[in-house]
Amino acid sequence: MPFPVAKFLANPGRRFPIHVTLDGRQDPDNLCTVASIELDGEGFAQLSTMYFDEVTLQAHLVQPCRRCLTPVQTTLEIEESFEIPVPPGSESVDLLPIVLRLVLSAHEPNVVCKAECRGLCPICGVNLNVHPDHHCQSEEPDRMTLRDLLT
Repeated sequence: MPFPVAKFLANPGRRFPIHVTLDGRQDPDNLCTVASIELDGEGFAQLSTMYFDEVTLQAHLVQPCRRCLTPVQTTLEIEESFEIPVPPGSESVDLLPIVLRLVLSAHEPNVVCKAECRGLCPICGVNLNVHPDHHCQSEEPDRMTLRDLLT
């Protein structure tokens, strides 16, 4: 979503309020989906070449539980200052790539759905939260594990 910066560039050094909601994206590198990001703060331009923001970012994330892979919704709120280069003659910039980098570098990558999450069965992958009485009969005898290789 292009963000208009002409007003900021026409008034260098003057601060204007910013209230923007950005649609998020899925990050394929860490399985985290950013549902939406809200920016609330002030912005200004300096020397007609850079656009600066001082904002509070509130991001709504959905990511898998590190134990059982159940989707977990979290909210991240950070205060951040950042700058965006404005190409000469441009009247808008794309905030999403820079804001996404900030959110993905600040979020907790190892969330759990609940403190007492039991995770998945290491043999067959059954969710132990759903089936707490689950016990696998035995491991496959010809299946090697990391423990077998280390001993």
